[in-house]
Amino acid sequence: MCGIAGVFRSDASSEQSELRRMNDQLCHRGPDDSGYYRDGPVGFAHRRLSIIDLSTGQQPITNEDGSVVVIFNGEIYNYQTLREKLSTANHVFSTDTDTEVLVHAYEEYGLDFLHRLSGMFAFALWDANAERLILARDPMGIKPLYVAGSDRKTEGIAFGSELPAVLRADVPHGGLNKNGLAQYFHLGFIPAPQTAFRNIQALCPGERMIIDRDGVDKACYYTPTIPQRSPGFDAAAGELRERVRDAIERRLMADVPLGAFLSGGIDSSIVVGTMAELSDEPIKTFTVGFNETLFDESWAAREVAEYHGTDHHEMTVTSNDVRELIPEVLGQLGQPFADQSLLPSYVVARETAADVKVALSGDGADELFAGYDKYFGEYYSQYYRAVPSPLRRRVIEPAVEAMPASRESMSGEFTRKLQKFTRGGIEDTPARHTEWLRVADSSTDETINLNAADVTLSDLQAEHGNLSKIFDAERDDMSRILAVDTRYSLPNQILRKADLASMYNSLEVRVPFLDTAVSEYAMSLPTEYKINRSGRKRILKQAFEDVLPESIQTRSKQGFDMPIGEWLKGPLAAELKNLLRRLEIDVIDTDAVREIHADHANGTGEHGKFLWTVYVFAVWVERMREQGIIGSV
Repeated sequence: MCGIAGVFRSDASSEQSELRRMNDQLCHRGPDDSGYYRDGPVGFAHRRLSIIDLSTGQQPITNEDGSVVVIFNGEIYNYQTLREKLSTANHVFSTDTDTEVLVHAYEEYGLDFLHRLSGMFAFALWDANAERLILARDPMGIKPLYVAGSDRKTEGIAFGSELPAVLRADVPHGGLNKNGLAQYFHLGFIPAPQTAFRNIQALCPGERMIIDRDGVDKACYYTPTIPQRSPGFDAAAGELRERVRDAIERRLMADVPLGAFLSGGIDSSIVVGTMAELSDEPIKTFTVGFNETLFDESWAAREVAEYHGTDHHEMTVTSNDVRELIPEVLGQLGQPFADQSLLPSYVVARETAADVKVALSGDGADELFAGYDKYFGEYYSQYYRAVPSPLRRRVIEPAVEAMPASRESMSGEFTRKLQKFTRGGIEDTPARHTEWLRVADSSTDETINLNAADVTLSDLQAEHGNLSKIFDAERDDMSRILAVDTRYSLPNQILRKADLASMYNSLEVRVPFLDTAVSEYAMSLPTEYKINRSGRKRILKQAFEDVLPESIQTRSKQGFDMPIGEWLKGPLAAELKNLLRRLEIDVIDTDAVREIHADHANGTGEHGKFLWTVYVFAVWVERMREQGIIGSV
């Protein structure tokens, strides 16, 4: 795992000082080594976190005559198979690293080499003979890649693993992107290709970009065709187990210590149990427990660790310990990102990185197998939508909205979820999907001067429309929502959080559920194999019944939330008020936000997630101004 950055200018060369500025922003991604390359219009910078071939894997890496050069972030899990084939075709390797496979595969197969890679990656490859630069991101969007600029000549095009690196290039960022910010306030994250800046884009999962003297060509190289499968439930469970097991086994390759996150939930327990089956030594597992019972899952993780005889590491912190990390974590964001679980994820990654360099995670299984509460909401909404519309609109929904919602009590939390459920009683699938994803509700939406709901709905309508390119037949609403979440919110929220939390701590995280052999098979299965009235993740639990303690199979899903709402009533309240006083920005009505904060503080409404979104944005704006990246906006 590494950090990459670079510049392309057809009419001017990149300066070493510019590349160093960019690379300095990526030290946490690669503390072990750095490297540079300049040739004509292109300049590369690289930071290395050594995982495979520790002695000779320094980057950039070239082919035999130096005409093909690559910088790479990620892992290619089938590199040994590819290397054998390429060696047979007379390619000469000088290292044992997976990175070198890229230059020889490109020589042998041309652009088609992208279809032969199995892994997580973002890379830049320079073909000196053709004078073209190729940028690519892995099919599931596990590793990020940002690109600034469209003028390939004088101003140039810059790219990097993180926005702070791209912002240090001599390429204009174009000012704030109001469409991206609209989606941020509505969702809590900015989905690719949008970013917070008009002149910077994020490559989407499975996209590649070719830049040469003639122009810029961007295209999607990964568009799977997902057949509709209906095997018997037991047969499907057996096939799924084999695919997941193979994916986990491929992700155990490393020349450094390796472990796994263990929350005590279904997904991480399956990963740990399968790792234990595949290993002769006890697996290192890592859990952070919390003193507050509401957030603590350490007892469940401990039970799984004992069940599989792992070398278990557990650290207990308080929510106050996590709150004190807010300046440190938010201070590294290149654009606003309001998933509050970034904070405890950062703590887990920090403690894990003290012992190992690589950790496996269960990310992705919730989207593939309907694990989240919102999928139960979607499942039961079919029955709610059968209630006559006038009764819903005039009686049920006003009564539910009038009930006090709060995260402070079980009844208040039930009301909050009930309100979200009734708001999802919409016939149109993309519109209903928007309700399941949104952070802002109709009252908080009015504080954002960006038509946030319309921008997000338009995005999701396009995503649902694109499913016709993937599915070979019409699917039910649940299958469509799961597929869109796998391609939309998963890479832009969950995987972005995982990359931020882990790489801030120089830790590589691998996600076996997002092996394309697993994800494509999961998306092909019927909805009833995943969710029905009796529960969620049905086929996943069936497939791995023997590696899950019974108590883990039956426990309810627990999120990785922090008491953000309470902090914004107490320890963070004064700071939020001060931030709003200084914000002075036309994208948000700060007076209206103050009113919402007052309602939240006195218990009239529950707006913790929205207010956290505003808080993160305000902190980010102040830092961008202090660094001279943005002026008055």
